[in-house]
Amino acid sequence: MVEGIPLNKGWAKGKLLLEAGEATLQEAMKFHPQIESMLREIEGKGWMHLYVEHQAKIVGEIEFSGNEYQIVPWSILRGPYGIMIDISSNFPVVKGVKLEKLVYNIYTRKTFPRAVTADLLNKTITYINDAFWKWEKGWEKDEEKLSKAREVYEVVKWLIDEKKFGLHKDYDVERYKELSETFEKMKGERPRT
Repeated sequence: MVEGIPLNKGWAKGKLLLEAGEATLQEAMKFHPQIESMLREIEGKGWMHLYVEHQAKIVGEIEFSGNEYQIVPWSILRGPYGIMIDISSNFPVVKGVKLEKLVYNIYTRKTFPRAVTADLLNKTITYINDAFWKWEKGWEKDEEKLSKAREVYEVVKWLIDEKKFGLHKDYDVERYKELSETFEKMKGERPRT
């Protein structure tokens, strides 16, 4: 006991930052407008996008100005003590959304449902359509394969060169460089008549 106050009671002052619950995609977009801008860029290229998944938490803040708290016994699993604070007069204020992952498929006319899958937040390409990634010499004679592979290549190239995305660890950067050289050479060749 300190000056007539039991040691298991006191007053909370200051700010407490909270991360709680899953934020919806709409909430995440509200606090991360750069994502909406990138989606518009994708559409501006004539490509389409399809939402896959996200991970986001709501970030809130409570400001205490002398709220009473009490230290109470807690469960064995969480530790010996917990703290109870009455927040009825200080409801948390949402300050933002902590976005950890935001995955979209990007596709073209010939590559539905995806040419590429990318985590737009972490700037990582997690999937590349086999039409490009597993390209083999001789496929250039098949116009359908060539057309589809070129569309995939254009998406991958834009993400890597212009948007500075990286490849997921499952993808070999050297393989991408080889494929990129192959497709750049084919661009310079005259179409066969």
